[in-house]
Amino acid sequence: MSRIEIKDIDKSAFYEGYLWMSDKNEPEVYHYEKAVEFSLFEKKNPFVIEGQLYNKDKGISYSIKYVDGEYIINEIHVLETDKGDPNVKIQYYPNRMGNYMMEFLQYWEEENDPLCENMPVLKLSKIVFVGFKK
Repeated sequence: MSRIEIKDIDKSAFYEGYLWMSDKNEPEVYHYEKAVEFSLFEKKNPFVIEGQLYNKDKGISYSIKYVDGEYIINEIHVLETDKGDPNVKIQYYPNRMGNYMMEFLQYWEEENDPLCENMPVLKLSKIVFVGFKK
């Protein structure tokens, strides 16, 4: 996972996900056939509060949050084999996007826990958006 800026996102690619504007009650949902409106990030008001975008072809997920006047954008690379990994769980979350369920991968890593007599335990390391459940 690495922190990037809006200018670093490939604007010619197509994404699945959403962008939620500060003046809207519901997010704008994007599918691979509809291009993301990156010009929304240039506005002072209304602005993008949050977003999740995923490009399946490149295996790249973007998590976008607007905090204290700036965008925090994380780029996460997802491998095709991640869904079969025993330490990666698939979770679905309902949302306000009609009939869509958001699909996330939860990545768990083994760590020794001093509160469990230093025995190895699984701890959540990251949650990554990978599109909508069809």
